[in-house]
Amino acid sequence: MRVVKSQLSHCLAVFEAMADARHAHRLTDLAQRLDAPKSSVQRLLEHLAAEGWVEQDPSTEQYRLTLRLAVLGQRFMQTAGIADATDGILRNVARQTAELVRLTLVDDDRLVWIGSAQGAPPGLVYQPSMGGRIVSYATANGKAWLATLTDEEACRIALRDGLGQPSAEVGPRALTTIEGLVGALARVRAQGFATAEEEAEAGVAAVAVAVIDPATGRALGATSVAGPVMRLSPERRPAMVAALRAAATELARVWPLRRPQQETLGRREAL
Repeated sequence: MRVVKSQLSHCLAVFEAMADARHAHRLTDLAQRLDAPKSSVQRLLEHLAAEGWVEQDPSTEQYRLTLRLAVLGQRFMQTAGIADATDGILRNVARQTAELVRLTLVDDDRLVWIGSAQGAPPGLVYQPSMGGRIVSYATANGKAWLATLTDEEACRIALRDGLGQPSAEVGPRALTTIEGLVGALARVRAQGFATAEEEAEAGVAAVAVAVIDPATGRALGATSVAGPVMRLSPERRPAMVAALRAAATELARVWPLRRPQQETLGRREAL
């Protein structure tokens, strides 16, 4: 059983490592990240490729995920009712702000994208990938969520996500120190919303609020408005924040995953 558990852990680690990056992976890099022998990782990748979860580029011999995992995620979200429950709310904010509106879910100690609505007119559209990794300390969604945690927990997550590391894939104005993060989170708590200006990527700004479960006070996720810096001016942000706050209240009311999350948390606390 211990061997099976180890293999499963390595398999999940491969998925996470390959999903986090924007490019294909060399076998050597994956082995180093997993702290496992190259031969073991190669066998695992061969099994995953045989089952259709990963593919190898014949010209570079590098590995990348297929779309099979993404398709499973889409099927789950459809089954869970996320789109049915949240799409109308996101579209309403998109109409009000004429910008991209996105929704994230707290999944253990990470954020994941689960929904979006585009309100920008044709030709002026900012439409990033919904499959990218959310860097907690460099995004408005991330900071809105981190501000609901203790500083100790928020700093732990930010350090794990690359805070202060030169290799982190963030924008030119991203936070780089614990002191800067703690100060930023204090401002988020005081004003009730988070902002990010060229922190996740150059030329892009965002404003976000946390979606709070009224029954527990915990963050279920966060919702944001994002677009080019020139369009998210300080003059426009109060109206955006007001729209996001109203949406966050409604999202918390209809949130389809609230009960399963609470039941899971209760089981963990009982163990």
